[in-house]
Amino acid sequence: MQNERLKIFQQQNLENGRFDVTFEIQGKQLHAHKFIITSVSEPMDSWLSDRWTTKDSGVKIENYSYDDFCEFLTFLYCSECKLTEENIVKMTDMAEFYGVQCLKEFCDEFLHDMKKSVETIEELFDFAQKYSLPKLEDSIKSFFWEHYEIVCKSDAFIDFNKPFVAFLLTVDISLYKKETLFEGVS
Repeated sequence: MQNERLKIFQQQNLENGRFDVTFEIQGKQLHAHKFIITSVSEPMDSWLSDRWTTKDSGVKIENYSYDDFCEFLTFLYCSECKLTEENIVKMTDMAEFYGVQCLKEFCDEFLHDMKKSVETIEELFDFAQKYSLPKLEDSIKSFFWEHYEIVCKSDAFIDFNKPFVAFLLTVDISLYKKETLFEGVS
């Protein structure tokens, strides 16, 4: 049944789709079913109520691209969507903004598995803190644990902000590894 609903959404056929909401994004229209959207998103339920929208008028989406919003709606229809390194920030932001916890968890899992580097871990940490992404935080700790010598001896390490270094220090490391850490600071 879920696949049939998704197929109807993807076809965007106004005659057969019986859509009852239209989103306007970047000059394009995207048709959907209020029930699918409002049943998983309390903010959308409020926003699409008669109080905030008028019948037959499109709902303007200005902060997200057509493709990203289409992926967001696809997730609402079938609990899956295409996450990429290019859209993960916007998808996580939409999950937070529209209160879709299961999408946020899906994004957190993707970020957990995403490749990390010394140059990106602090930025990823800030992102994890902003959106409360525990799996991403765990993967940053694991990355640090597995690459502590490289991290501590890198030029980037000395520039890390204090909250990030404090976060890294919550990793349980042996005395030898703490010595390596402090050598990186000096």
